[in-house]
Amino acid sequence: MSFSIPSPQIILRIIRKSDGKSMSIHIAENENRKVEFIKSQLKHTFHPHGKFHLYYKGRHIKSKHKLRYYGITSAVRNIEIILI
Repeated sequence: MSFSIPSPQIILRIIRKSDGKSMSIHIAENENRKVEFIKSQLKHTFHPHGKFHLYYKGRHIKSKHKLRYYGITSAVRNIEIILI
């Protein structure tokens, strides 16, 4: 009998700067997602109209990079991304 070990989760807290609303996204670390995946999820659920930018620790996050590029891994706690 084999048991599968769940992969570590990256827990992101997205905060919309205009009104302070927040939501959280859980992503398995082994999925190796790009920032573009997060932006597409936010367009559907959290910010359906217009363009927006994401910031992590005061740094603009670009869609073409993977989360790991910005130091976002499951080892980091309290990951807050600001949506402007």
